[in-house]
Parts: sequence; C-alpha cells; structure tokens
Amino acid sequence: MTRISRLPVSDKVLEKLFDLFFEAVGKQTEEEEFSQVIYDLLSPTERIMIAKRVAIIYLLMKKIDYFNISDVLKVTPNTIAKFQMIRKNSKGIVRSLKNIVRNEKIANFFEKLFLEIYRPGVYGVNWKSAWKHKIDYERRKRRGI
Repeated sequence: MTRISRLPVSDKVLEKLFDLFFEAVGKQTEEEEFSQVIYDLLSPTERIMIAKRVAIIYLLMKKIDYFNISDVLKVTPNTIAKFQMIRKNSKGIVRSLKNIVRNEKIANFFEKLFLEIYRPGVYGVNWKSAWKHKIDYERRKRRGI
C-alpha cells in the first residue's frame, strides 16, 4: 500500500492537483507520449499494479471466472472480489472498458465465423493450423487474455 502524508490537503488544492494530473497524463494524443509520461511518473511496481487493476475489472466485465483471473494475473481471489465491488459502483472505468468489450465481442464473432468456415475436417484446409487456431481461440475465450 502506498503511503501519503497524514496531514490532509484541502479540497481546493486537491482539485487543482487532479486537474494538473489530467492535463499532464489524460490529454496525451499518442500512445508513445502517454507511455513516456507514465514511465516518468510511476515506478515499475506502480505501473504493474495499475495495469493489473484495470485488467481485473476488464476480465470481470467479460465474465471470466475468479480462478482464471487469479491464475493469469497472479492476484488473490480477495483482490478480485474487491474489484468486483468497485466495478459495480464505478462510473468511470466501466464506461471506458465497455467500448473495448463491445469491440472485442464483434471481433470474436468474426473470428468464430472464420473458425467455423475453416475448421478442421473441411476439404482444402490445413488441419494442423486449423486446430492450432481453434485451440488458441478457446484458450483466449476461457482465460480472457
């Protein structure tokens, strides 16, 4: 857990701090610029922690079970349960991730269609690559990543 001063900052100052943070981080138009700012501001541990938090919420939205999330991200089920509660009460991160999940559902639909057309056993299809694609798809579906 990160530590902050026990002396509270006034609400006005805190609001200005968040505005400055948003200007520095949130208004980056390119991924490379954003990455550079994040790498300058956050330690490697903090970057991993934030990425895992976003991934937990994302995987919960995709209805991936706790065991698979815990196994892939190396987090405890208690952490996942905590973020399940945060997800239910959230207004910001859930709205951002809904678009990603929606786009992924569309991509999954077309991938499923492709796998059905070029499945193992169809004349003219390389069975080895067809099975590999099918197994990879099933693993991504089960694990979420």
